[in-house]
Amino acid sequence: MPEKQTHEVEFLLFAPYNEEVTLIGDWNDWQPIPMQKDERGHWRVSVPLADGTYQYKFMVKSLSYFMRGQMTAVFDPYAQHVTLDADENSLITIENGQRILTHYQWQHDEKPLPGNHELVIYELHVGDFSGGPGDEEAEDRRKGRFVDVIDKMDYLADLGINAIELMPVKEFPGERSWGYNLRSLFAVENSYGTLDDLCRLVDEAHGRGIRIIIDGVYNHSDSEAPFTKIDYAYWYYEENPDPPHVQWGPKFNFYHHDTNLDVWPARQYVVDSIMFWVDTFHIDGIRFDATAIINNYEFLGWLQAQIYQKIGGIKPFITIAEHVPQDPSITGADGPMDAAWHESFMHQVMSTVLGIPENGREPYSIDGLMNVMDPRQNGFDSAEDVVNYLNNHDQDRVIWQLGEKAGLLGEPAFRRNKLGAALLLTSPGKPMLWMGEEFAESAPKTIDYQPLDWALLANETNNDLRNRYRGLIHLRRHTPAFHGDSIELIMRDDERGIFAFKRWNDQGNVAVIVVNLHDKFAGEFVISNAGLEDGHWHEYLYDYDTGVQDGVLRDSLAESEVKIFLKV
Repeated sequence: MPEKQTHEVEFLLFAPYNEEVTLIGDWNDWQPIPMQKDERGHWRVSVPLADGTYQYKFMVKSLSYFMRGQMTAVFDPYAQHVTLDADENSLITIENGQRILTHYQWQHDEKPLPGNHELVIYELHVGDFSGGPGDEEAEDRRKGRFVDVIDKMDYLADLGINAIELMPVKEFPGERSWGYNLRSLFAVENSYGTLDDLCRLVDEAHGRGIRIIIDGVYNHSDSEAPFTKIDYAYWYYEENPDPPHVQWGPKFNFYHHDTNLDVWPARQYVVDSIMFWVDTFHIDGIRFDATAIINNYEFLGWLQAQIYQKIGGIKPFITIAEHVPQDPSITGADGPMDAAWHESFMHQVMSTVLGIPENGREPYSIDGLMNVMDPRQNGFDSAEDVVNYLNNHDQDRVIWQLGEKAGLLGEPAFRRNKLGAALLLTSPGKPMLWMGEEFAESAPKTIDYQPLDWALLANETNNDLRNRYRGLIHLRRHTPAFHGDSIELIMRDDERGIFAFKRWNDQGNVAVIVVNLHDKFAGEFVISNAGLEDGHWHEYLYDYDTGVQDGVLRDSLAESEVKIFLKV
C-alpha cells in the first residue's frame, strides 16, 4: 500500500521569554519535537503530515510564578477547536496540505440586515435554550447545541426579534457552564457543536434578517487557560487589582507593554480573537462583559477602532457594554462603545411591574418612569446608546419575581408582565428580551443546567403573553415613531396612577401610549392640550378605531392595562 503524501505543516506558539518549548502530537505517539524561537518571540516547527485530523499540545518550561521552571502541557491558545475530553488537546485538520477551519459554504452574505437603531435583541444560552419540557431530547443526541438553536430559528423569526445575543460560546471546562470561565478566546465550545455548526447558525439567522451578537469575555479567563501556565505575569496581573467579589479569574493586564518587542500581549490576543470571529463566523456585534471591571476606556476605544477598521462599513456592527454600575460615559460621542445595558431602566420598570419599592425606586412614580424611559435624562446622548431590558441572565425572571416578591400569581401576574413588556417595547432605546421571557418561563435563576420549559406554550395564558410580545415587537419594528429619541409626557393622573406619553418622528408618524400603573380598574381617561391631530386613530393592541376631536382623546383603562394609539 503506497504511503500517504505528506506536507510540511507549521506549528507556532508565542512565548517570547520562555526557554524551552516542544510540540507533542498523536501523529508520532506524543513524542516531543523541539521548536525554535524566532526574533519576535514565536516558537516554530514544521512537521510532515498527511491529510487528516490530529491532536496536539505544547510542552512549555513555565515562567509563571506558581510553577516557574516546570514543564507543563498546554493546548494552543489560538486553536479553533479542542477535544471534548478532559485532556483538552488542540485539534488541527489538514486537507490537501492546508489547514482547514470549516467546510461551510455561506448562503446569505448578501442578505440586508437591520441597522443598529432597529434592533430588538434576544439573549439566549445555547445549552439551556433547548432540551427542556416540551422539547425533549432527541434519541440520537442530547440537545443544547448550535443545531438546536437553528431548529428554533423560525420560532424566533416569527416572534419578530432581529438580533440574537449568544451568551459565551468559547471553550470552557466541562460540558455545562454559562461560559464566563473561558479557557480560550478562539476555540468554539465543543459541547455546543462544530465550527461548521456555528457558521450555519449565523447564516440561518442572516437568511431571516437576524443579526448575531456574541458575548465577549475579555476581562478574565479560567485559571487553567494556556497563558496562565506559560508566563502568567506577561498576560495577566500577578496580583489581581479588583475587589474580591469581582475577581472571577486571572485578569488580563491591558496596560502591560513589552517594550522589547513593542507588543501589548493581552491586547493583541483579544484583538486577534475578535478579528478571527468576524472573519470566520461573520458575527454582527459583540456584547462586552464587565467593562466597568476592565476599567480601561483607552483600550476599549482602541479595540473599537480596530473592529471598525476591519469591518470597513461593509455590514452593520455593534459593540455593547455591560457596564455596572451604570455610567453613560462608556458610550456616546466620546465613549468607546456604541451602546450600554441600561441598568436604571431595569430597576425602575421592574419596581413598577412588581408594584413594590425596589433598589431605591418607587413603583408608581411617573417621574421615575419618565426619567429612565428617556435615556438622555440618565446622562446618555441618545436612545441609540442604551439597551433596555426587564431581566437578563443576571436577574431573576419577571414572572418568578412577581410570584416570590410581589405575591402575584395567575392572571394578575400576567397582566403585570404585559405592562412591563409594553413599557420595554415602546420606550426609546434598543429592547432586549431574556430567552423564555416572552412566554413567562418561571424558573429561578441558577447557573446549573436548566433548559427552558417549552411546554408552557401549551397554556393559554403563556401563549397569550408570547402573542403580546410578538405584537409589540412587530409594532416597534414597523412604526417609525419608535425608532428615535422622541418622548413626551402628555397626561398624568398621579392619584389614579395613570399617564400617557407620545412618540413621534419628523415625517408625521405619531404614537400615544397610555398606561395604568395599578392593578385596579382605572376607567375613563382624557388626553387634551397635547397637540394630537384630529381624525381617525387606531388602538393597536385591541384592534379598534377611535377618534380625536378638538384635540381630545377619550378612552378607558382596565387593570394594569396599556393602550397604544396610532394616527391613521
